[in-house]
Amino acid sequence: MRRLLLSMIILVSFLTVKGQSEALSLESDLQSTWLLEVEGDTVNAGEFWRVFNKNNFKQEVPTKEAILDYFELYKKFKLKVTEAQELGLDTTAKFLEELAGYQKQLAQSYLTDKSVTEELVKEAYQRSTEEVSASHILIQTKYNALPSDTMEQYKKALMVKQLADKGYDFDSLAVLYSEDPSAVKNKGYLGYFGAFKMVYPFECGAFETQAGEVSELVRTRFGYHIIKVWKKRKSVGEIKIAHIMLVAHDTAQVELKEKKKKQIAEVYEKLQEGENFELLARKYSEHYSSAGKGGELPWFGAGQYDERFEKTAFTLEGDGAYSEPIRTTYGYQILKRLDRKPVQSFEEMEASIRRQVGRSDRAEKSRDVVLARIKRDGEFKESKKRKALQKFFDYCDSTIVTGTWKAPTKAKLKKVMFKFDDKKYTQKDFANYIEATISPRGGGDYRQLVNFMYEQWIEKICFDRAEELLPQSNPEYVRLLQEYKDGIILFELTDRKVWSKAVSDTIGLKAHYEDNKDKWKYDTRVKGELYTCSDKKNADEVLKMIKKGKDLVAILEKINTDSQLNVRVENVYADTIQKPILKNFDFKLGTSSVVKINESFVVLKVLEVQQPTAKKLEEVRGLVTAAYQDKLMEEWIKALEKKYRLTFNRETLKAVLAHGK
Repeated sequence: MRRLLLSMIILVSFLTVKGQSEALSLESDLQSTWLLEVEGDTVNAGEFWRVFNKNNFKQEVPTKEAILDYFELYKKFKLKVTEAQELGLDTTAKFLEELAGYQKQLAQSYLTDKSVTEELVKEAYQRSTEEVSASHILIQTKYNALPSDTMEQYKKALMVKQLADKGYDFDSLAVLYSEDPSAVKNKGYLGYFGAFKMVYPFECGAFETQAGEVSELVRTRFGYHIIKVWKKRKSVGEIKIAHIMLVAHDTAQVELKEKKKKQIAEVYEKLQEGENFELLARKYSEHYSSAGKGGELPWFGAGQYDERFEKTAFTLEGDGAYSEPIRTTYGYQILKRLDRKPVQSFEEMEASIRRQVGRSDRAEKSRDVVLARIKRDGEFKESKKRKALQKFFDYCDSTIVTGTWKAPTKAKLKKVMFKFDDKKYTQKDFANYIEATISPRGGGDYRQLVNFMYEQWIEKICFDRAEELLPQSNPEYVRLLQEYKDGIILFELTDRKVWSKAVSDTIGLKAHYEDNKDKWKYDTRVKGELYTCSDKKNADEVLKMIKKGKDLVAILEKINTDSQLNVRVENVYADTIQKPILKNFDFKLGTSSVVKINESFVVLKVLEVQQPTAKKLEEVRGLVTAAYQDKLMEEWIKALEKKYRLTFNRETLKAVLAHGK
């Protein structure tokens, strides 16, 4: 919960209010007028209005009621923050450590190059409108390997590319040379994919290669790739389908596969006879997360599911069309098309793409540009040909890899490795950095690791310095950091006073339950057996056998002789809220008549009827805890209102409310 709520604070902080009407701006003289004061801490109208607009997600002219409601919430917020500060929660080691982490995270959003980010967003959208069908051959290398160590793999990759360029069968080359374990089975084929489906360098290699051609060597963190682009097409967009699935994975026994194959054929036959797809999905699908919704799946595009599954889905002609049974890696499936839509416009997708760009390895491109600018502004200059680094290797050995390396005490380590921002950084500084950050590695060349740590060290120094300068150059950063501070201490205090207290205060929780347990009651419940039959004839036979005293085993053996779909039995102990289908029956001992529900025929054998009773605390602990938290919060706010002096400027509030409709 802590991480979730603080993440929400961060999300709100990053939102940019665009396209607001003039009514969402305050006059300059009103902005600086005091609005609220808590124990001497004054908030002006401009600050309140800024925070309010940040939470006005619809970005439209608000109503006066909405502004006033938010003002009431804001007063409570300031009371809680005042209490947290009074208790010194903003000075604890735990708080300072947590704030440092969020400060680092916040700073990263400002240490990017906007122009590069904009280019990446536009490029990503363009690639979202296209899809590439490709295969690849991977020659593995360690990402941070020294050039001398990658040369052998590079030569191998170059040799394979030359064979591909000469027209050798790419599938055969993949099976023979690729170090991707899946190549033996799929011959390197990746299917169709679009933006964000592959690591960025690989994506670029594929999209920048013409159909029918082989790419130049592409280096990623996995190694060298040779990519063969087979086809390119406009994006198929997204599709929404429903499915009926009987599970029989590739590794399942032959007998199970044959059984499921026969069952899916029976379901398909029922479809052809006119039975409802959604009802059949509810009755027979073994993909339980979708079966209750008639088999409906979320929207998806190319490259997200099994290839045959996707190919079948996207070739269905028209909404409502359904496929023949198909075999996929999951089992046997029948698909029905519900809806389909093309790629959305840039305006519709911009926010989503911008988030994906920020989270993907594309962001490294923007970071590289910023790093170059920081180096330029700080007049970064290394020793000629990195001689100081080369000399540093003399003091290193394999203990770098095992994480036990210590700088030799007799070595002077005085050579300057680089200069930055009027400061010299020596070999001794680098040695201290290594000792402070080194950890055991799985293996590899120690020179490779030193090279990597050297680049990492430079980057850290540069970005740390840029972060230090942010408060001087960016007022918005300062405001957002303050919001982080308030959010962290507010969460900590609220957790003490309300959330965790409601969980740990077992006596208070139980007392609250006893005072209000009539709020948490079962309706009348029934215990029995629910027989769901495929047709009226089978249901009548089930009813007849129950009245003769036959148990469910005997019923299943007789009715399901020719098909496992004839009757299904479920033991139930529930009310109509837990099991809505029970609304179709009277709750009385004995056996019901046959009731037609949708396209099924159902019989309920009632073994016991239980009248409404209060649920036990253990059964509704979550609901009771939430209600108890509400009570604690209300009591806490009342105590804070008595403890702290809170005043507000009625005239200023009236002027702010005038900006609502």
